[in-house]
Amino acid sequence: MGNSGKRDIALSERLLGRADGLLTDIIGVFAAIGFCVAARLILNMIAPGMVPFALTFPAVMVATLFAGARAGVTATVALQLLVWYFVLPPQRSFTVTPDQAIGLAITTLSLFLMVWVAASYRKAMLQLSRENEDHVELLAMALREVDHRTKNNFQIAAALLQTQANAQEDEVLGEELRRAANRLMSIAEVHASLALSSTDLSTVLLHDYLRDLCDRVRDAMLPVTVELKFTAAHIELPARVAVNVGLIVNECLTNAAKHAFPNHSGELKVDAAIDNRDVVITIEDDGAGSASSAIGMGSRLITTLARPIGAEFTRHGEHGTNCVLRFPLEQRESKRTER
Repeated sequence: MGNSGKRDIALSERLLGRADGLLTDIIGVFAAIGFCVAARLILNMIAPGMVPFALTFPAVMVATLFAGARAGVTATVALQLLVWYFVLPPQRSFTVTPDQAIGLAITTLSLFLMVWVAASYRKAMLQLSRENEDHVELLAMALREVDHRTKNNFQIAAALLQTQANAQEDEVLGEELRRAANRLMSIAEVHASLALSSTDLSTVLLHDYLRDLCDRVRDAMLPVTVELKFTAAHIELPARVAVNVGLIVNECLTNAAKHAFPNHSGELKVDAAIDNRDVVITIEDDGAGSASSAIGMGSRLITTLARPIGAEFTRHGEHGTNCVLRFPLEQRESKRTER
């Protein structure tokens, strides 16, 4: 459950006045009295003395739901006294006829019964909201633990591949194993980003994720004479989209690190920006080599990864290599076909 569920719980608690106390009671009672007095003044302009108790019921109900039973009882007593003194004839007097006394007593008992019902409902709803909040926190902790363990599993698998690559005598096979290890690390970083997320366990902050990915490639694959510059707007993506984006960017960076700088000098830039309703990620280098030469398995992988997120990938390689990944910021949920 994400932010929306917590916002719903917080809203229900504010509407039900979770923080019981004297100040809450005073606010609830005076709000009820103020509403009734204002509404009675308006009503007296149209029909003086009519429906004397009609306004009391909603005011007491709101006071009870907002502040609790104590405020509801206080509002009932105060409003009934005001109705008795100012509304029931003779006005501005506590003189009462037998019929008026019976009506006043029945109305007061009805109000007390309503206060009891409303207070019971309020108590049950507050208890439910607290239980829901505890449940949300428990699920959040569980999901963070799952993502943490998943990240560790990917890292272990990547380390095993890296060890196997280092032990290979066949350089081509060793290189492919290293590329596979890098891809696993890209997926692991998505789960690391989810585990470190403050609230929402279904989305990834793309700028943080790509920054970590660039740092890893810089430390592992680029010589110190090649500068890697990273710029990005604040972008939040669903985790499933971030995985594909990270793998595509990782593929481009790996190709650039391997092919673009035969002289071991140059500049590599990564930029993530929002253009209208699209995310545009640009990976470009000024190297003398051509990263476009890595077209086999890597190119097919990029095409496969771009398709599910509705992305368009282009690569140009006249002076250095320029790779551009464009995809919609708002991702539609994929439809599942039931058979």
